[in-house]
Amino acid sequence: EYRRQRQMCIRDSSMTAAAFTSLLGYMLVCSFTPGPGNILAWNTTSTYGWKRSCPLLLGICLGYALVQTICSVALYCLSQIFASVLNLLRVVGGIYMVWLAVHIFRSEPRNNGIQKDPTLLEGMLLQLVNVKIYFYISSLLSVYFIPNCDTVLELALAGAFAVSIGSIACLTWAFFGVKLQRIYLRYFKPVNAVLGLFLLYCAWTIVKG
Repeated sequence: EYRRQRQMCIRDSSMTAAAFTSLLGYMLVCSFTPGPGNILAWNTTSTYGWKRSCPLLLGICLGYALVQTICSVALYCLSQIFASVLNLLRVVGGIYMVWLAVHIFRSEPRNNGIQKDPTLLEGMLLQLVNVKIYFYISSLLSVYFIPNCDTVLELALAGAFAVSIGSIACLTWAFFGVKLQRIYLRYFKPVNAVLGLFLLYCAWTIVKG
């Protein structure tokens, strides 16, 4: 009997490990692939440098945490209302990302004294209308977190883990924006064109659904 129970425990732990591996892979792919937040982080640090970009980067990370909280509460309590809100955010987010793409197309790397510094509010606003994150976090919650979290505390810790992965991805893109700044200064027009096209593609996929 002891041997049978031990084998069952080993089998259960391997299933948990497999589920966690699947979860981690999904999070890494979704977090580190090009998205509105990552593209904006890259473009901002390439244009303004690390120090002046910090408020916007902080806003992106805080916006991510806010969206995580909204999704957790909504899926936990208000699933029907949340579905209608997602449809509205799809349209709003698509329009905002088109505007952001145009802004990136027109941006230049050198500050002439007229351009204002990027702000924390801009970073948060992007995340609040970034429907990609809403769908990503909703799938995390419904497939991985809620079925495997027995308490609200466990759900909150799982959410904090997701936010940390997303923030690390954003800061990674920002870091490469700084390190490749010299190249960006020489080829900013084609680089901005590629980043802007990525954002237009994000907007198209979000509105299309």
